[in-house]
Amino acid sequence: MWNGEHILMLKGVNSEGKRRGGGFNKVSKLSQQLQELLGVPEMARTEVVKQMWVYIREKNLQDPVNKKNIICDEPLHALFGVESIDMFQMNKALSKHILPLDSDEVKSTEKEKPRKHEREEDPDEAKGKEKRQKGFLAPLQLSDALVKFLGTGENELTRAVVIKRMWDYIKENNLQDPADKRKVICDEKLKELFEVETFHGFTVTKLLAAHFLKS
Repeated sequence: MWNGEHILMLKGVNSEGKRRGGGFNKVSKLSQQLQELLGVPEMARTEVVKQMWVYIREKNLQDPVNKKNIICDEPLHALFGVESIDMFQMNKALSKHILPLDSDEVKSTEKEKPRKHEREEDPDEAKGKEKRQKGFLAPLQLSDALVKFLGTGENELTRAVVIKRMWDYIKENNLQDPADKRKVICDEKLKELFEVETFHGFTVTKLLAAHFLKS
């Protein structure tokens, strides 16, 4: 029996793979919000869907009554702007967060036509959403260890900037496992920062969390 991930990926291939002439597996740039969730700046759409389902299952976010419905936790709410989302709607909603590699910026959500259920969004909920989005782009205090690792002397940066610099460092130093690019083999600097020998790219956001200090 196929699970939601298989159905979702098949739907994406049928509806979009044909239009794009086989480019469905092409590595794409991720929006800042999606980078924050997945911990990587670039990924193929099929892999994005796969990792989204890894996250959903780890957090037990499927509705027990209807497994096709995803109950959004705070990171997913910040990403999709809804309290819950159907798995097929999620595939469509991810599209605006998966960009061509030559795209410089995510299109402003203000220019996009709001979904019907968002037009009637509760004012308090809208304020909460705006606050979370601003929080994602707001500079955060960095730990001394992270400041030392980055080596620029900056002690405040946004999560997105830190994640990007982390992956720049990983790629520049060829620290991705040749057999599995999602796995990072730590050099001495990364070992000192994260206190691990290796880690999955999906967990970089979690590893960095301890180095963002509350003001």
